[in-house]
Amino acid sequence: MSEQSKILAELQEIIMTILKNGSASEAEGQRIDELEALLHEQKCYKAIDHEVYEYQGEEIAALFATGHTMEAIEKMCECEITPEDFFGFIAYHDEDEEYVDLFTDAFIAEVEKIYESKCHS
Repeated sequence: MSEQSKILAELQEIIMTILKNGSASEAEGQRIDELEALLHEQKCYKAIDHEVYEYQGEEIAALFATGHTMEAIEKMCECEITPEDFFGFIAYHDEDEEYVDLFTDAFIAEVEKIYESKCHS
């Protein structure tokens, strides 16, 4: 499990506890802030110089969304972003759920397969 995956898992655990309890403790709020700061140090959150996208993960998502799948996967390889980290980034970052219909289980499986063959050969 990557560092990003661990951060996201802990965030999800805290959020579920907060939802269960109906409110957040000061310690939970502080830990969420710490985890989000760590999250923004991850490769998907690398700031880029682009007129539309703030983070590397956003640029990759846009490449996938516009049908540039191979270019997106090549960018993932170049930036050393694994499919697990990229799709974790999308699950957490895509608040408007604009990629829900695109990033199906079949799509994710295909990206993982191509990523493995292109980036680890």
